[in-house]
Amino acid sequence: MTALPDTITQLRHDLSMIPPPVVFYCKSHSGSRLLARLVMAGGVWLGDRRNESEDSADILRLVEPLVERHFPDFSRLFSQGDEEISALARDVLTGHLRGRPDGAPWGWKLCETGYALPLLLRIFPRAQVVHLLRDGRDVAFCDHVAPESAFWKKVFFGTDRIRRWNGLKLTYHTYLRHSHVFNAQHWVNSVSVGRRHGAMAGANYHEIRYEHIVADPVGAMRGLFDRLGLPMDEDGVRAAAGSVHADSVGKHRAMPEWQVREALRVLAPTLGAFGYATPPARAGRFARILGRLRAS
Repeated sequence: MTALPDTITQLRHDLSMIPPPVVFYCKSHSGSRLLARLVMAGGVWLGDRRNESEDSADILRLVEPLVERHFPDFSRLFSQGDEEISALARDVLTGHLRGRPDGAPWGWKLCETGYALPLLLRIFPRAQVVHLLRDGRDVAFCDHVAPESAFWKKVFFGTDRIRRWNGLKLTYHTYLRHSHVFNAQHWVNSVSVGRRHGAMAGANYHEIRYEHIVADPVGAMRGLFDRLGLPMDEDGVRAAAGSVHADSVGKHRAMPEWQVREALRVLAPTLGAFGYATPPARAGRFARILGRLRAS
C-alpha cells in the first residue's frame, strides 16, 4: 500500500496551483446556512453541489468515511496511510473544483468539516478556516439527528465505542425525549474539536459569532472578508442581508426552565470558555425569602 503522506504530498502539489480554500464549519444549527449565503453573495464560490443548508455534498463524501475510520486519532493515517481515503480525497476535491469560475475565491461549507481538518490542512496548508459559533443554550433547542451511527457517535462523543451516555440509550426515540441534553453534548464536542483542530491553521483560524452576524450582517461580513484578505461584493452582501432576522437569538429563554437547567449541566463550563456567560445560580427559596426580609 502506498503511504498516505506520499500521495497527499502529490495531491497537495497538484492543487497548489490554485488559491487555498476558505473552509466554513460549525456545530449544526449554528446559522451556517445564513453565513454561507452571505459569503457567496460576497463573492466566494462554495461549490455547485450543495444541499438546502448549503452544505457541500462533495466534501461530505470525504468527511464521513474519514471521521468514521480515523477520528479522533489521525496518527495511524499519517504513519501507515489509507489508500482508499487518499484516492477519495483526490476524487472529491478535484470534483468539487470542476465548477469553480476562473479566478474566483473558493471553498466550501460543511458543518462537520472541523472533525476532518488534520487531513485537509495537510492538503491545503494555507487554507483559511472559519469556525462559526452560536450560543450553546440556543443550539440545545435546535433538534438535528440522533447519535445512532458510528459517524454521529464520534461527532457527539468523540468515540463510536459507546452504547449509553449518562444512562441514556443512543436511540432515535431516546433522542426525541432528551434532545436538548444530547444537542448540548453535541455542541460541547463540536466547538471544542473545532477550536482544537482549527488551531492547526495558526493565524489562518478565524472565529465568527452568529449573534454578531444577525446584529450587523454587512459589518460582520466586511470584517470577515478583511481578515481573509478577500475583496467583498458589498452590494451583493447588502442584498442578501435583507432577509436576515434575529428572532432565534436567545430562543432558550422561551424554553421550560427545567430543560434549560438540564442543558446547562452539560454546556458549562464550555459556554464560558467560548465567551457565552451563564447567569448566576438562582438563589434557593430560603435565600430569596431572607433577601426580601433584609430589603424590607
